[in-house]
Amino acid sequence: MREQAIAWLARLRAGPSAGDMDRFEQWYASDPEHADAYDAVLDSWEDTALLADNSAHRPASVLQRRSWVRAAQVAAAALLLLVLGNFVYGNLIPANSAAGSVIASKIGEIRSMTLADGSRLTLDTDSEVEVRFDSGERRLNLIRGRARFAVAHDRERPFVVHAGHREVIAHGTLFDVDLGNSTILVTLLQGSVEVRQSAAVSSATRGRLLKPGQQLATSAEAPDKLVEARAIDENWPSGMLSFEGAPLADVLTAANRYGRHAIILRDPALGRLRFTGTFKSGDQDALARLIGRMFKLDASQDANRNYILASAK
Repeated sequence: MREQAIAWLARLRAGPSAGDMDRFEQWYASDPEHADAYDAVLDSWEDTALLADNSAHRPASVLQRRSWVRAAQVAAAALLLLVLGNFVYGNLIPANSAAGSVIASKIGEIRSMTLADGSRLTLDTDSEVEVRFDSGERRLNLIRGRARFAVAHDRERPFVVHAGHREVIAHGTLFDVDLGNSTILVTLLQGSVEVRQSAAVSSATRGRLLKPGQQLATSAEAPDKLVEARAIDENWPSGMLSFEGAPLADVLTAANRYGRHAIILRDPALGRLRFTGTFKSGDQDALARLIGRMFKLDASQDANRNYILASAK
């Protein structure tokens, strides 16, 4: 239910249609647990985005509960936060899919576009992909970073994403590929994909089929393994990062991808603290102060304007 609430907040912030608003209001009002879950997610995100010192600084709509009026107010508040948050999200634009076209995003930017075949490509922060479409195949090479692919069905032309030592073959489906320093993550959200060795590495053609909700972690140095579904981050294209009981070190690793100034723990042992919350990517100042308040840590900046968190003296 929490994942549903996060998905609704993401959709509202991305610019909902009239139908989206109607469906959200029906979902919100249909069950008190839906309202509770959505309020909790919105509260968590507002705490980070607005950094209110106490509840008196929050919009009145956040303090009202379970009514059609409340649902409309929450949706309006979410849209307002989108404007106030300086969130960078690329509009859907046509992409030139001629051979060798390279599409990239800047640090802190999430860029979304429609390719010539109707597929949607979303690039995470500091990511780059090369697009090569021809009459027999739709091939994309993920050069760095993370991307989401919403694949338009084309029976005659397979959709192939190359990333490091792996290839992902899909038809009509929705999936993420994250090219890390040593590990490649392939996350299937809808449909089915096959993950196999790159042709440059192996001539074998059979790969591993994934089911929706599965994430495959693959490395050249270790056996492939499936990651638990609860670890899958489905909502990063919305510009929000959400964690539940995650090690603080993992939270900061994810958050630092979006900021030009890193958040650093002076004592690595602090990385074992558990963090639960939802926050806007790229706002390092807000996140550093939020974590400082949550765990009673002192926050300062070094000469490079990185944020240093240390145990309070």
